[in-house]
Amino acid sequence: MKNKLFVIILFSSTCLFSQYTETINSNRPGTSHGAFSVGRDVLQFEVGVKNYSLTHSKLNNSKINGLSSSYNVRYGLYFENLEIFLKGSYNFSDIIDNYKTYSSETQKFLAEHSLGLKYLIFDPFKNKKWYSQDLYSWNSNKKIRWTDLIPAISVFIGTDYIFSDNIQYDDPYFNLKKESFGYEDQKTLSPFFGIATQNHFLGKWVIVNNLSLENIGSDYGKLNYIFTLIHNLSNPKWSIFAEYQIIENDIYSDNFFKFGIANLISKNLQVDLNFGGSFKDTPTKSYIDLGFSKRFDWHRDKIPIDRKKLKEFRDKKKQEKKTEKSNRKDSKNVGKQNKKQSRQEKKQLKKSSKPNKKKFLIF
Repeated sequence: MKNKLFVIILFSSTCLFSQYTETINSNRPGTSHGAFSVGRDVLQFEVGVKNYSLTHSKLNNSKINGLSSSYNVRYGLYFENLEIFLKGSYNFSDIIDNYKTYSSETQKFLAEHSLGLKYLIFDPFKNKKWYSQDLYSWNSNKKIRWTDLIPAISVFIGTDYIFSDNIQYDDPYFNLKKESFGYEDQKTLSPFFGIATQNHFLGKWVIVNNLSLENIGSDYGKLNYIFTLIHNLSNPKWSIFAEYQIIENDIYSDNFFKFGIANLISKNLQVDLNFGGSFKDTPTKSYIDLGFSKRFDWHRDKIPIDRKKLKEFRDKKKQEKKTEKSNRKDSKNVGKQNKKQSRQEKKQLKKSSKPNKKKFLIF
């Protein structure tokens, strides 16, 4: 769940240096984005099957019962703090219309799909001083510190694509209300932008907040807020979560509560179960969702580069080359001098070895 669940186990030793964690970090079973990516060269699939039921009191108790299969594909790009994701769902619904036609209908359709990027802009866990252990005080390590209130922050941006007009603006009753209220269709492409924050407390608690603006550029821009609370149990393979979501726009608003549990089967496989509903009767909603997440891990650690030491090393090598070149030049000059001196000595020796011929005058 969210980079938030099982990654807490190894968080202190891994996230100080990179996005990558030894165990899978999934966005399931909740709905929010965690602040951290899956890690460079990691491919992850998150799949779920949901059974849901809705009843709308103001539409003469019209009902929708159905199944929804959802997916989320995530991949960590070259940069550790960058991730690309593609998510969507396929729905199978039985609709009982008690509002207009008093009929029943079965629909099968692809719902809204989203393609986007998530980028971590601030990671407080890289500051070793903030999260170092106090070797002299056991109690101080068991308390919430002011640095725990500083969240990791990421931004995500992308676009939603509508394959069908069966669901619009997140309102499952949109088609029943459209003709009566004159709502416009949602655009085929509608961009979104959001911020995700993530805090860790006491080693076993994680809080994630998402705030996003969706359907940008339409007459019905949507505000979406999600609060997620996660807790690792004493057995670190088990985690529980609670989530609250608020959706607001001019034609539809809702709030949801969700609870769930997840189990780590292996470091690359997680299964989860969650259920939830809404606090209002327009519509009343309940659901149960079963899912799993699978990671394909091709990540390889890069050795951290100390740029200061690297510069010192390069400067040293440069100086060594310069000194070596200078020494070669000096050696060459000395060799020339020695050769010149040797030639002069040979010339002098040759001259001195010739017989001394004297000419005498005869009177």
